[in-house]
Amino acid sequence: MATDLVSSADFDIADILGAGIKISDIRHPDYTGMCDDWYKWRLTYKAGDSFIERYLEKLSTREDTTDFINRKRMSYVPAFAKAAVNEVKDSIFQRISDVTRKGDSLTYERATKGLDGGVDLAGTTMNSYIGRYLLDELLVMSKVGVFIDMPPINGPTLMDQYNSRPYIYHYRTEDILNWDTEHRTETVFTKLLLKENVYKKDLATGLPTELVERYRFLWVQDDRVLVHFFDEDSRPIDRFGMEGIDVLEINLPYIPFVKFDIMDSLLTDVANYQIALLNLASSDIAYALKSNFPFYLEQFDPRVDNLYSRPVGHESLDGVNIIKPGERDDSVAAKNYEIEVGSMTGRRVPKGLEMPRYIHPSSEPLKASMAKQEELKKDIRMLVKLAVANLSPKMASAESKNFDERSLEAGLSAIGLELEHGERMIAKFWQMYEDSNANPPTVKYPQKYSLQSDKEKRQEAKDLHDSLKSNPSLTYKKEAYKLISETYVGSRIAQETRDKINEEIDKAEVIYSEWEELNRDVELTLIDPETASLAKGYPEGSVAKANIAHAERVKRIAESQAKARGTTDLGGLENVGRAEKIEKDTEEVAKEKTRGNAN
Repeated sequence: MATDLVSSADFDIADILGAGIKISDIRHPDYTGMCDDWYKWRLTYKAGDSFIERYLEKLSTREDTTDFINRKRMSYVPAFAKAAVNEVKDSIFQRISDVTRKGDSLTYERATKGLDGGVDLAGTTMNSYIGRYLLDELLVMSKVGVFIDMPPINGPTLMDQYNSRPYIYHYRTEDILNWDTEHRTETVFTKLLLKENVYKKDLATGLPTELVERYRFLWVQDDRVLVHFFDEDSRPIDRFGMEGIDVLEINLPYIPFVKFDIMDSLLTDVANYQIALLNLASSDIAYALKSNFPFYLEQFDPRVDNLYSRPVGHESLDGVNIIKPGERDDSVAAKNYEIEVGSMTGRRVPKGLEMPRYIHPSSEPLKASMAKQEELKKDIRMLVKLAVANLSPKMASAESKNFDERSLEAGLSAIGLELEHGERMIAKFWQMYEDSNANPPTVKYPQKYSLQSDKEKRQEAKDLHDSLKSNPSLTYKKEAYKLISETYVGSRIAQETRDKINEEIDKAEVIYSEWEELNRDVELTLIDPETASLAKGYPEGSVAKANIAHAERVKRIAESQAKARGTTDLGGLENVGRAEKIEKDTEEVAKEKTRGNAN
């Protein structure tokens, strides 16, 4: 099942070379049409200096190159598109832990958990690999490819095959240059041209010295996959980078390559918004900095000061300066007098004229620009949400959706289904490498996702809880409590725990259980204590135990009272009321005698 070297192939590489075909230049028509969009989407998400360098424009023809360069140095990227996409990414990734993977392949199960080198022979779990390498590529570029490979087996013994198992690596959208597909049980690749970046190493030290391009061409022939490599000049090379025709064989019926595809990028409509934001923010920075230097203003009387006269100049004659009234050294037209101003410099102001002052440009243009930027930021988030909603299988207009949360959840679920389908294909190829007759592992992703913030979730749960008071339906209350529990803890607990919670809700006989209402209902004999106990979630038999405890408490109270005021058999006074009266009368007589003696 491993990749091995073969001496020849029916697909004659030499004929291609003889025809003068540069295989590294062949592109699929869909690839050619999308190149510009891919470039824009990637730069928009990446942000940074490369985005500024490509999309920052001059304010007008009056801005010279020096001013533009200075403004570019001060510009920053308002990366709100990246933040909006990451919000979607995080909403999906936080549910990746609930993915279940079961099957007969022990190596796949252990690799997905990061054991034995992980899925990429670098210790990475499948969940981590999807979150770090695939998910953002899928959301931003709409496509990403995964190649399932296996190291060559160098001998026939078990020791030679020890720890030889499949592993995966991915290709960016721009690196999937050309392809041809065929539909069997699944749509599979029959021809594929990929671009790779590999390190060229120094022969003496083995250290990388430069990054070079390599092209991998794969095709299916006689139910097996054949592979050949080319350099950037379309010259055939082997897998080690040396020149020569060297075809590799993969003993599989079709190319072990999986393409994840959500059909459209989340940045399709958003990229231009971020470009506009960049230029607005850059112009605001320049405006704010230049407006920070006010200029001096002073009134004058044009009848006193002749603007059109030439100031006194000098002329040099045989090295001697000669004053020439009305002319200048450089013979340029006369201009306004320069005035020295500052905190240590005074000015005389003619009587009746306004005092000199400093003025600055109005802040209104800056405020208008900032308000527009706030609108663009909100629009970016809304457009990303709309793009997610449009991934839903059931299409609807933006007006009918109105960013409905269920449409967003359906769009997130569509992304989850694509991830599930892609990983299922990975597991299928993985199993085919090991045993083509065995059943491939099953992969199941969560069905529900949410873009709501924690605050929005709490409010939704509160509204659901309040609605229970006015609805008498027991079924409604049970379903509402399921939604409440899903809102609060659904994304934080495993699927088995959520199923157990829903099962307990279904079995409950009483759902709505505010303790004040339960206490009042028991006092009014509307329900029995047993039902109230179940409504509070107490264990079965709690009421009987409480009755016993209550009876014992009443008995203790009765015994205590009997000792104080009860019968002599219990240690008390038999006629306590009469004894207290006699004692009180005796005290009154004693007081009277005392007062009489005093007189």
